[in-house]
Amino acid sequence: MVRIAVVGTGWQGQGHLSTMKKMPEIEVVGVCELNEETLLKAANKFAVKGFTDYVEMLEESKPDGVIICTPPEVREFLVREAAERGIHCFIEKPPAKSLEMAKKVEEILDRTGVINSVGFMYRYSPAVAYLKELIKGRRIALVRSAMLDGLALRPNWPRWFFNKEISGGPVFDQAIHIFDLSRYLLGEVERVTGFQDNLVVPKGGDFTVEDSFNLSMKYQNGILQNHTHTWSYPDVFTQIELISDQLHLTLDLVKGSVTGKVEGETIAFQTEENALYQLELAAFAKAIKEKNPELVLSTYKDSIQSLSVALKAMDALEVSTKITR
Repeated sequence: MVRIAVVGTGWQGQGHLSTMKKMPEIEVVGVCELNEETLLKAANKFAVKGFTDYVEMLEESKPDGVIICTPPEVREFLVREAAERGIHCFIEKPPAKSLEMAKKVEEILDRTGVINSVGFMYRYSPAVAYLKELIKGRRIALVRSAMLDGLALRPNWPRWFFNKEISGGPVFDQAIHIFDLSRYLLGEVERVTGFQDNLVVPKGGDFTVEDSFNLSMKYQNGILQNHTHTWSYPDVFTQIELISDQLHLTLDLVKGSVTGKVEGETIAFQTEENALYQLELAAFAKAIKEKNPELVLSTYKDSIQSLSVALKAMDALEVSTKITR
């Protein structure tokens, strides 16, 4: 059994705690949170010992791995204290707030050699694995992707999501998943341009993020991608569509399906189970147990490239705003 501790008891941290309680291969041995009231609730809910001191948790609970669910600017210290004790690190996305921060964490992980994983859970989807194998060696010319959600329409959603300085907005919080998965399937991004606006939920007060944006991306291999994103859609929709003279395929990340045609043959793949958070944590735990980092599909070093695309996207959206004003 792999011993895991968790730092951060927000909705993501509690989500991982809930998932691990269903996984017999993992024992949760500690949880850390600065807010004592929040910590007490989480510790009682998940029947695990709580700590307000991170180093104390590492020393006392002696985990094999730690899951870090803190804001992206609070990572270097947490990773260093764990990695230098030989404790393996699972780090939630985004990997950092800036490339400078990310490089510092990368140096620690390289120096200590601990197994590391970043929470880009879509890489573990059976539908993604099927699609990745299906397109191998085949030409892709155009990609259309969309992630539509209604966070900005939910009055009870935590307001910090809508503070761009804290959350980074829909680019950092959600679209980075599309950037990462697209890279995993297609290759590295060369250039990003885009436009943003707030036609549904205007900016003002504590709402400083764009509610919608559109990006155009060009890959180093010539593939062109258009990505549409909104937080003002009253449902959930996440798809990536691949197009060329050889194929026309749609990956639906909500349904866990791949449909379309490849060289005239109809494709209809549907996964029976799409417990992505469980799959990524199972891979992390197995990598620790078997001392095999190859089982991790999203390392910290690789995640920095997805962070770079997200930063390029944010820069492109800011430039477009200045141009249109």
